[in-house]
Amino acid sequence: MAGATVALSTYLAGRGQGTLSAFVSNLPLLTGLTFLLIRAEGGSDAVREYARGLLIFTPPWLCYVAVVMLGTGRIGIFKSVGLGILVYIILSGILLGAKL
Repeated sequence: MAGATVALSTYLAGRGQGTLSAFVSNLPLLTGLTFLLIRAEGGSDAVREYARGLLIFTPPWLCYVAVVMLGTGRIGIFKSVGLGILVYIILSGILLGAKL
């Protein structure tokens, strides 16, 4: 499922359909499956905690995307993705530290 999603997203983006590609990439297929599997293994409370975690880590993810979007034209794709991941990890660490 993940491979097909990446392949379709890449194909669409390569054809100049970036918005549709982003839509496909963000379909909640994997999180939906994850919710079901977590429910089977850990129950409803575990699903709620996982969903809460997804919401908590949304701001760092948005910062990651912004760094890639703004950095690709300036510093190149590899550096911007690397920097974006670093920003995500740092911000997520701060959030995790605040939670503990």
